[in-house]
Amino acid sequence: MIHLNAIEHHAFDNYCYPLDKDNLIINLRTGKEVEKVFLLWGDPFDWGLSNNASNYTWQYTSVEVTEKKELQNHLWWTIKLQPKFKRCKYFFNIKAGDDSYIYGESGLVCEEDFHRAEDEYYPFIFPWMNQNDICNPPKWAENTVWYQIFPSRFRKGPIADKKEGLSPWPDRDTVVNNEQKFGGNLGGITEKMSYLADLGITGIYLNPVNCSTTQHKYDTTDYFDIDPDFGTKEDMKKLVAEAHKYGIRIMLDGVFNHSGWEFFAWQDVLKNRQNSKYADWYMVNDWNFPGKPGHNADEGKFFAFAYCDYMPKFNTNNPEVRKYLIDACEFWVKEYDIDALRLDVANEVCHDFCRELQTRMRGLKNDFYIIGEIWHNSIPWLRGNEFDAIMNYPLQNAIYNFALDKRRTSHSFEQDVNRCLTDYFQQTQKVMFNLMDSHDTMRLVTKAGSRNKALQMLAVMFAMPGSPCIYYGTEVFLEGGKDPDCRRCMPWKDIESGKCDEEMDIIKQLIYLRKTNTAMSSYEMSFEHVEGKDRLLCLKKNDGENNILIIVNFSDKQEEVSNLLDGTKVLFKNGFNAQTRTLDSDGILIAQSGF
Repeated sequence: MIHLNAIEHHAFDNYCYPLDKDNLIINLRTGKEVEKVFLLWGDPFDWGLSNNASNYTWQYTSVEVTEKKELQNHLWWTIKLQPKFKRCKYFFNIKAGDDSYIYGESGLVCEEDFHRAEDEYYPFIFPWMNQNDICNPPKWAENTVWYQIFPSRFRKGPIADKKEGLSPWPDRDTVVNNEQKFGGNLGGITEKMSYLADLGITGIYLNPVNCSTTQHKYDTTDYFDIDPDFGTKEDMKKLVAEAHKYGIRIMLDGVFNHSGWEFFAWQDVLKNRQNSKYADWYMVNDWNFPGKPGHNADEGKFFAFAYCDYMPKFNTNNPEVRKYLIDACEFWVKEYDIDALRLDVANEVCHDFCRELQTRMRGLKNDFYIIGEIWHNSIPWLRGNEFDAIMNYPLQNAIYNFALDKRRTSHSFEQDVNRCLTDYFQQTQKVMFNLMDSHDTMRLVTKAGSRNKALQMLAVMFAMPGSPCIYYGTEVFLEGGKDPDCRRCMPWKDIESGKCDEEMDIIKQLIYLRKTNTAMSSYEMSFEHVEGKDRLLCLKKNDGENNILIIVNFSDKQEEVSNLLDGTKVLFKNGFNAQTRTLDSDGILIAQSGF
């Protein structure tokens, strides 16, 4: 019996979209009982005489849909077509046992009734594959390995020695808060560009660098200047130029949902209230609010980021606000030559802003990369005319859940990964900003509980399509609790003394493998589940030429894996015994097939 209420399709978004100018992807969701799916498709204007030559009928081809992914409660069927005339009309034929249904835009009907009067049922139609409408994210992001830097905690450059009120640079075990000043700056980052290049990094994501009153810098006071704690405009130019010499791209953090309390427009609002010429730059509900940060936001007097008074919320519905902020972005590109932007609190900024931002940035650099900080399903922002990607917290969550919850199985992990992979266009998945920790989360090794477990999760992330990111210090397994303790200082003393060489070497190997074996980043993958070994993850990937096998042992015992390794060459290992062909608990093995 086919569960009709489990079937879903729309001729748009992630259900139907052009992959490129020639290929159209069509997806269908069904219940797990469905055994076969056929697509009845053709050109909407292809009409021919019926069998009895009495009238014209639509001409279509029936082709079986063979690719499918398993979700938690459904199957996701995928087919790729090449419509000759860039348009497509189609129905689905869905089969299970003796049941057979035809599914079009007018709904579901049994196959027998459909063929009695095909013209009475309305099809799905993708009207035209307009090239300007095709989601086309920058290709370079597919092959980028990012490194996120919280500037005040990465490294002190020369100007820091002249700063007063700095705390001594602490060791890796020192818990930190957001108020402490340690003197990290842009010069320190520039000094360590060769370190990052040697690690294998090809992209740097910098947390905010503009003027601000805090150490986290998310309360911007001047969008056109560099915070003096970090340096000058010239320091920023030097950083970007040095990065580009090493083939490293630069992404800045744009805070456009809200300003800081000291921002000039908000200060004018505080002074002149509803008579301020910037009154409509913000969202004030009660003009009689006190003129200092307190409980205004949580009492609804004005809107702010969360309930933080000192970060009043911009009204990005206002064209003046949008122009001002996008002008600032244009300044960053022209002045510093940056390559990408990450938008803070991106889901609260109006869509007009996001569309206008992309248009302006792509006018300056046609391969400019834009991502949004959005923690949930983001299809409204990822249709091709706003963001290229989001910070992929759903994938992070799927990896954490499987790795740390011993009740979960490799089968449930496959379902979680498939949910992430089917949420968006395939070309979007290839540039998703994948991460295991950040300035907003507990650090990876602290949450994982051990270095080997943390390495396992990094290996899985590096085997996923997308643009992987390492948070500064994760290459040496820097510890840290929730915000603000996740913003500890980089342990340069340990790194420069050689204490971290072993950890860094294995991370370098992982990055090198990701960059040199394109199967690691491929969208094409399959899961192999070994009976009786529910916590043994076995992932097969291919790029059309190379086949690789990723085996990660999340169980509490050593596992024998010889039956999986015939004809393979080991590319990366941790906890693998080649003689006994066993993989330790918390072990990793990546091998190339076909030998």
